[in-house]
Amino acid sequence: MERRLELIGEMTLPIWIHLIAVLLAAIIGAFVLWRRKGDGRHKLWGRCWVVLMAVVAISSFWIVEIMDGGFSPIHLLSIYTLSSIAIGVYSIRFGKRTPAAIERHRDALQGLYAAGIMVAGAFTLMPNRLLGRLTFGESYPWINYGLVAIIAVCGLWLMFQTHFRKIDVRQFVHR
Repeated sequence: MERRLELIGEMTLPIWIHLIAVLLAAIIGAFVLWRRKGDGRHKLWGRCWVVLMAVVAISSFWIVEIMDGGFSPIHLLSIYTLSSIAIGVYSIRFGKRTPAAIERHRDALQGLYAAGIMVAGAFTLMPNRLLGRLTFGESYPWINYGLVAIIAVCGLWLMFQTHFRKIDVRQFVHR
């Protein structure tokens, strides 16, 4: 218990903001993804999710512990997050709600949930990372590796569902 308190003490304000925003975004995002689309609740909860994801991305630019005070390759995910938000919001707000605009909106934001929350989130549970050490990483790292595998596979499945559902496999089969 003392070790966990010590680890919590290492968490800076940007890490706390990032962590709280991403946990809320994970819950709200799952709710938005698996409920009926296009109604008032979808729009309200979707707006909340977009704001939380923007907070997640922006707060990450102040988390620089990985590279001793500089940006790391993981910060590219923050740029991807902000770009996906822009594409998703622009598509639905200014795309006149055509099927193509709705598809761009869905693909951008479902892809962001899969890559930004599920896959990237899974890797924060690696036993050598702060959240990994806070959970089971120091005592039972195999639990963390199992969680990483399960969450990452689910995220990759959602990414493939999002980006490859439009492909008709029959076009590749010769008759």
